Amino acid sequence: MAQSQRKNTGSNNTLALPEIKDWHAIVAICLSAAIFFRDILLQKAFFWEDFLYQYYPNRFFAAVSMSRGELPLWNPFTFNGTPFQADMQSALFYIPNLLLTFFVSDGRLSAFWVELFIIIHFMIAGVSMYYLAKDFGLPRFASLFSGMVYMFSGFMITHAIHQVIICQVAWLPLILLLFRKMFHQRSLLWMIAGGLVLGHAVLAGFPQVSLYIFFFIFLYFVFEYVSCIRQNGWKAGLLPAILAAGMIVISIGFTALQLLPTIELAPLSQRAEITYEKSLEGVMSWGQLVTMIVPKFFGSSGAQGSNYWGPGVYWAYWETSIYVGIPALVFIIFSTFAFRKNKYVAFFCSIVVFTLLYSVGDGFILHKFFFYVVPGFSKFRSIGRITLLLALSAAMLSGFGIQVAFDFIGSSRKKFQQIIFAAGGVGILLWIAVQSGFLQPSETSQLYPQVHSSAVSETTTALIFIIVTIGILFLLGRKTIGTAAAILLLLLVQFVDVHMFGFDQNNSSTDPKEYYGRTSGLVNMLKEDGAHEYFRINARQGGAMLLDRNQGMVDQIFLMEGYTPLSLQRFTPPGSSWSRICDLMNAKYRIVVDESQRKMNIATSTTYLPRAFFVSDAKIIPDDAQQKAFMESDAFSPAKTVVLDDDPHFPLTSPPDSMRGTVTINSYHLNSIILDVTAPHNGFLVLSEVYYPGWHAYDNGTQSPLYRGDWNLRTIPVREGKHSIEVRFEPDSFRRGAWITAATIGLSLVGIVYSVVKKRSKPPSA
Repeated sequence: MAQSQRKNTGSNNTLALPEIKDWHAIVAICLSAAIFFRDILLQKAFFWEDFLYQYYPNRFFAAVSMSRGELPLWNPFTFNGTPFQADMQSALFYIPNLLLTFFVSDGRLSAFWVELFIIIHFMIAGVSMYYLAKDFGLPRFASLFSGMVYMFSGFMITHAIHQVIICQVAWLPLILLLFRKMFHQRSLLWMIAGGLVLGHAVLAGFPQVSLYIFFFIFLYFVFEYVSCIRQNGWKAGLLPAILAAGMIVISIGFTALQLLPTIELAPLSQRAEITYEKSLEGVMSWGQLVTMIVPKFFGSSGAQGSNYWGPGVYWAYWETSIYVGIPALVFIIFSTFAFRKNKYVAFFCSIVVFTLLYSVGDGFILHKFFFYVVPGFSKFRSIGRITLLLALSAAMLSGFGIQVAFDFIGSSRKKFQQIIFAAGGVGILLWIAVQSGFLQPSETSQLYPQVHSSAVSETTTALIFIIVTIGILFLLGRKTIGTAAAILLLLLVQFVDVHMFGFDQNNSSTDPKEYYGRTSGLVNMLKEDGAHEYFRINARQGGAMLLDRNQGMVDQIFLMEGYTPLSLQRFTPPGSSWSRICDLMNAKYRIVVDESQRKMNIATSTTYLPRAFFVSDAKIIPDDAQQKAFMESDAFSPAKTVVLDDDPHFPLTSPPDSMRGTVTINSYHLNSIILDVTAPHNGFLVLSEVYYPGWHAYDNGTQSPLYRGDWNLRTIPVREGKHSIEVRFEPDSFRRGAWITAATIGLSLVGIVYSVVKKRSKPPSA
């Protein structure tokens, strides 16, 4: 198949590309990634933004918890307590994340190991892209170029701070490669392997990317299926269709232990639904197409600061980055001349066009259609992320383009020269347009001098790379330099280009260890006090923060704040004032902001309720609005009365005020709490712990009802007497998902053994 595909791209006069060995390509890819991220590897710089605030705390919490023998299904340290494993972005069961457990030392996980694993995924992306391009029939040098383009695409570089995105996108070429092998070889073994790799990629933890990957695989399947039945009839497409469905079923079954808890969490989260207007955040504009040639035309936003002046907010810069490098872009132009001869060039060109049309949102009809008609597409904002498919397609087209260019050198040198000179002409015309101010704001704009100077500088840089690329190709066309030298030079120019574009993008001077250690005095004080009682800290007021939002996961202190896209809708209760809300949520320490002095401090409350307490009365209010109104009134006294959604049909008496129950917390773990309760009469145990499906109560070993009280707290009816009560997080969604995943793995192993044995027992063909 590879040979037949190769013939489709040119004539018999093709100028041969020099050959290399696979290990040469692998070394080149890994070495280039190490050079690109050298400052991170040498710890002279560190990943920034979301890596520092979200992904590193997640990895820290998960790895440290696992090293202590606890499976972190629940996270009590942020948002007053929240599901951890059920949040897709926790990526708890993604195998590389599990391996981080072995790098925990003295109860801490160095950020270096997480950063190293991200860089390794860049290498995985490049190597898997290399082998995918080879499978499409491209020579090794062209495949190496494709691998480099994908690995250092604008999408990959600007999203390096988003661990979950990089970890998923890195596997996409391998997923497509396995799908191709399954489809064309009609192989059960490749079906199982493809399903497991696809499922494992989903476990990396970014649902939006998962949706785009499944959608892309569907499009590729339709493309191959239609081609198959056109050539061989509908019966020939039956088995590949069954195998494709099997691959998807295996991937879903493999991820069930993650998918079922996430499906349970999603409708209870603050992102249960988003509006169409919200979905338009992070879209591209038509004007941003110029960034395919001049990536920083609108400025940039990275670890070194932001001078972005383009459409949207500062983070739109990395959500809409479509740059792949000037040499790659020139070869993509060459690839379009094989549009009719090579069906795969046509396919990937179509994907590029589709992603651009979709990512412009209201600039075209595609996004609105998909939002309202196609399931899944209405759940996400930042639709510019679909350009991950552009990065893959551009990488493939650049490889095809190299082959087309070499074909033209051998068979149509005049056409070859016309193409490269036309590309150069476009670059010059663009530079003239920018120099004249045609593409900048009007001269009356206050921003004009700065943005004009920046745009001219960036366009000049792009023009230099265009001239250098065309110069190398021109010398190659005249056979002034050899093919090996030309390819090596083009690889070097490509690397220098993307290096200039993105080397500093993620190189922050903020060391995560120092960042989370800057408040060590406060943290140590809180932990010392926390050794005697359980309490929370309100560390944020507006934009002022004493502790980072997710610092609770790093230092194991109970924060009311946090950050995760799937935070619960009911993580705080209503109240007549923020102070009363903090009282109910067991916040002993609270931030105090002096805006006039621009200072922050921490104050100790004397009115906060304990983590667990006993009340004598209950008020049943099923309606949310009425319940909220009552809790916001002065009539509500949470120390005496609990507000319930459902009637527990539990007999209560009217004891004297002097008769109070006692509650002692004997053991507190991530997924369980053990308490001793002495009840002088029938009443309710109220835990200042967030209610969530999957929490179960056991009273003296017997399961007891557990209700949602006071809007979002766990409440347990307790009869008169002494009780040992254990509250455990045992979500049925996780249990069912784990069984499905285990069954999928077991059946897959059986299928693999069967396939291998059958292949070995098959007599060799004559």
